[in-house]
Amino acid sequence: MEALILNAILQSAVAGILSITSSGIIRTVNPMLCKMFGYEADELIGQNVSKLMGGNDRRHHDNHMARYLETGESRIIGFGREVTGRHKDGRLLPLHLSMGQFNANGETFFTGVLIDLSKQKVAEEQLTYQQARFRAVYECLPDPVIIVNANMRVSTVNPAFTRVFGYPATDIEGKTTESIFANRDDWVEECNRRGGNSLADASASARQIEFRRSGGEVFPGSVVSTIIETPDGQRLGHLDVIRDITAEKRQEAQLMQAQRMEAIGQLTGGIAHDFNNILTVVIGNVELLEMQKIEEASQTLVREAREAAEIGARLTDRLLTFGRRQLLETRHINLNEFVLGLIEILRRTIGENIDVSTVLSSDLALTKADTGEVENAVLNLAINARDAMPKGGRLVIETRNLEIKEPHSTHPDLPPGHYVALSVSDTGQGMTPQVQARAFEPFFTTKRSGGKGRGTGLGLATIYGFVKQSGGNVTIASAPGAGTKVEIILPAVRMANTATSQNGQGAQVIQGGGQRVLVVEDNDSVRRLTQRRLIELGYRVDLACNAVEALELLAVDAKFDLVFTDVVMPGGLSGLDLAREIGHHFPHVRVMITTGYAEEVLDRSDLEHMPALLRKPYSQSDLARAMARTLSAP
Repeated sequence: MEALILNAILQSAVAGILSITSSGIIRTVNPMLCKMFGYEADELIGQNVSKLMGGNDRRHHDNHMARYLETGESRIIGFGREVTGRHKDGRLLPLHLSMGQFNANGETFFTGVLIDLSKQKVAEEQLTYQQARFRAVYECLPDPVIIVNANMRVSTVNPAFTRVFGYPATDIEGKTTESIFANRDDWVEECNRRGGNSLADASASARQIEFRRSGGEVFPGSVVSTIIETPDGQRLGHLDVIRDITAEKRQEAQLMQAQRMEAIGQLTGGIAHDFNNILTVVIGNVELLEMQKIEEASQTLVREAREAAEIGARLTDRLLTFGRRQLLETRHINLNEFVLGLIEILRRTIGENIDVSTVLSSDLALTKADTGEVENAVLNLAINARDAMPKGGRLVIETRNLEIKEPHSTHPDLPPGHYVALSVSDTGQGMTPQVQARAFEPFFTTKRSGGKGRGTGLGLATIYGFVKQSGGNVTIASAPGAGTKVEIILPAVRMANTATSQNGQGAQVIQGGGQRVLVVEDNDSVRRLTQRRLIELGYRVDLACNAVEALELLAVDAKFDLVFTDVVMPGGLSGLDLAREIGHHFPHVRVMITTGYAEEVLDRSDLEHMPALLRKPYSQSDLARAMARTLSAP
């Protein structure tokens, strides 16, 4: 009965089992051993067991057997160990071997139980590979990684954690993560999240939290958490990946500020454009009054009215500059020569208690800009610096070449290329972050509203608009008590648009010779005034409210010498569209366009084909010269 049971066990065992004589001759094998090594039973029985051994295990086995038989020392009996077997096809097999001994008929026999470790070895190799891969990613990842156990204690952190937070791994491992959170409430909320199911529900979503470095600095971070659990769902802890998003937040703030300034600029420019139409009517009618024979007292009133209107026109110029809608008169300039030409004026202007010095690049590239706007910018910045140093200090004007090779975090709006930079820095009071954020807004000022040093809030706003319109950028670096540095970045030599219109108040008025002019203007007051002014200059005038009406008049009667048109008009066709249609269908008719701002011209490539461009508000002499120049052009 026992023999039958033993035979059943041998036949069904999942391990390979064999018995050998003391000299190593195989006596019995079970089916699993045959399958394991690829032999039939009759191929093994009677053969030496070394047939199934590979590598050094054959020699070691023979030595152990000889020692046992000679001395009785049991080095292999009753102990399990890993050995290498050899398959019939020559493959080496990782095996676990356990040996036993028995005596029968005065002869010693040995049994061996073999378990194939091939699958286990493959699994171990895969695990080793995965661990090595995880370690490589874990240690090379640029973002901090924190592994926290089920007790909410830090198990380990990667090297990036130390780089970003400043803590050695030993300072945080075994402790909670409370010290790296800027606000304890955030830490408590994160602990509650990890303790419940909400982490599993949103493990892939990033959360923005403020963290604290070892030195106390608070910074914005984005954290993504993943649960660590066994295949059967037992939670072992979680893994946090934290990203320092300081640079992203700074760029977001710069973008939002740029969008805000753009919106304010559009609003300001639009208001200034409408105001220019009003000033055109006021100045034009006042000039017509000045031509009349009126008593001296009335002449004084009219003159003062004109002077006030001209002040208003200069104010709209500054607003249009901020809105980037002013017509700029550009030329090539060397900022070094420009600064040297202003330095003595600046020293006299800002006072003896402020030391003025320059640091000028010896090989500074040229730029193309409106010299008047550059001069206003430097003077404004110098005056701001003076007002920030009531007890004296130092003012430095510096120039340098700048090359942007890729989108830059400080100048995200500038494309790669070559630029020149002009900066004005002081040792004054500096700005708070709140003041710095609003510094370029029109009408924002920290100066008192009256007396010396009062501000209009248009200085930096005007600089901002001029620089942006010129294709550059302007930055402020400041902190309370640490002074301020404002840097203007302008493109190195590039082509710019040409603008017309000079202030010709008091110049000789050139009369017309009865030429026929079609005035196209949607504003009733401006249209009637323009008619009176042109008649006063000796022209015959017809009127149209918009471009469509003008084209209809020209289709009926094209015997006009010149069409005088506004740019922005209702009806779907602008003044530029009208000029193009006239060029196609009525090429003998001259065209002059007039506008309160330059945006709609600068955005069109047609400007070089336009015979003349006159900027609102204009004087009677400006109008006279522009008309004469356009009509006499070849």
